[in-house]
Amino acid sequence: MSDATDIPARLRRVLVAIPAPVRVGLSLAVALAVGLVAFGGFANHAYQVGPARVIAEVAPTLRGGTAVTVPPFGTISASTHSAPLRLRLTLAEVDLPALQELALAGVPDADLQQQLRGEALGGARRAVWEGLLAAALAAGFVGWSLRHRWRMVAVSALLGVLAPALLLGWSLVTYDLDAFRTPAYRGAVAYAPSLIELVQRRADRVDDLRRQIEKLVRDLNEYYRTPQSFAAAGALPDTVRVLHVSDIHLDPVGLALAREIAAEFDVAFIIDTGDINHYGSDVEATVAASQVPTGWPYVFVPGNHDSPAISAALDALPHVTVIDETSTVEAGVRVFGVADPASRGTGVEPDPGAMLAESRAIAARLQLRIRSGEETPTVVAIHNPGMAEPFAGVVPLVLLGHTHTPDLSERDGTWFLDNGTTGGIHFSDLRPDPHVPHTASVLYFTAEEPRRLIAIDQIEVYGVTGQSSLRRTVIDSALLATAEE
Repeated sequence: MSDATDIPARLRRVLVAIPAPVRVGLSLAVALAVGLVAFGGFANHAYQVGPARVIAEVAPTLRGGTAVTVPPFGTISASTHSAPLRLRLTLAEVDLPALQELALAGVPDADLQQQLRGEALGGARRAVWEGLLAAALAAGFVGWSLRHRWRMVAVSALLGVLAPALLLGWSLVTYDLDAFRTPAYRGAVAYAPSLIELVQRRADRVDDLRRQIEKLVRDLNEYYRTPQSFAAAGALPDTVRVLHVSDIHLDPVGLALAREIAAEFDVAFIIDTGDINHYGSDVEATVAASQVPTGWPYVFVPGNHDSPAISAALDALPHVTVIDETSTVEAGVRVFGVADPASRGTGVEPDPGAMLAESRAIAARLQLRIRSGEETPTVVAIHNPGMAEPFAGVVPLVLLGHTHTPDLSERDGTWFLDNGTTGGIHFSDLRPDPHVPHTASVLYFTAEEPRRLIAIDQIEVYGVTGQSSLRRTVIDSALLATAEE
């Protein structure tokens, strides 16, 4: 067997048999191809732009354009030029203290804007030069390997550089930044356009909604003074009250509503059935940890928009307990949590079949533990209703979220309460219209242990219409009569 080092020599003997013009043409074609491949492989550079570290990549492609990638949110892209060349900018990391300092300084002045623009363009140019250098070296090496002539090396290197250089020139001539007025979105960032509009409208209405929440509390106080009331304000002093919130999505009004209701109803603790944020990023984890209501024990079950970063940030807080196929006991109420499978990663859409199969397995394990002597949970807290059915007939109450639509039903002796969205957000398309209310639920349990569910209050607050409602469902009238005595 011939040694592998004989391959170039054998290749040259084959080339010698080919007519010289054809041989030269083939050599140049190979150099051209290798130059383009080398340019695409090495035209990338990581550099600093203000508080952000950015990676610029330039590569030949069938369809040109510019893409901006912000992990884990997704990609924004636009057909900015007609040349078959792709420019990709990836936000690798952000220095949060530096970003905060920049934000606090207000709108950057002209000098700072010029500096940031220079840093951005400088990094992109560095990526291009590194790619052209790699193309020249790779194409030149091809010329040397095939011909062993310095003139061929020079011509091959020039051709290797010429092809990507022409693509770059074509891109610059046809480049249109206005293409980003109608960009394409991939990943969770597809929510961005509607989210920006929604957040702006929410920010404009925070004060109005806060006043509405205060009015709701006053109205509830008036209601509770009537003889038939049984909720807060001392009407049932011996009940244990629990606040159920869900799908807050970092909405400031929803967070304010949760605090107001928790304080007014004098709840023992709060149960959150997930989606406290939008995307599950590390930045949101910091914000969520700083904004989660304090003053009450907080039991959290991760939703599909949450992530390991969110769960870790919340679990590190002394008053927060994150549960996933585990139980916790607060004020004598035993809560068993079932997290959304998507919360264990950065995706937001779990497979429905796998999700149901996992839920059935969890419910079976819980039933086995109950039969073995473990105390039956007072409440099972689940984010996705697609995981709820296996718990019918197993526990008295299942708390849900995810749908952003309040619902209360009973099956096989188990009550299923979907809280809706305490953030008041319709996440299917993030419509800014105020057709989705802020919702929260108050659960009433007996003062005697084991805790038993007496009644449920479902509260809805509509943002712009100025309306609110409280719908009360008595679960066990006998327990209600006992509590009123």
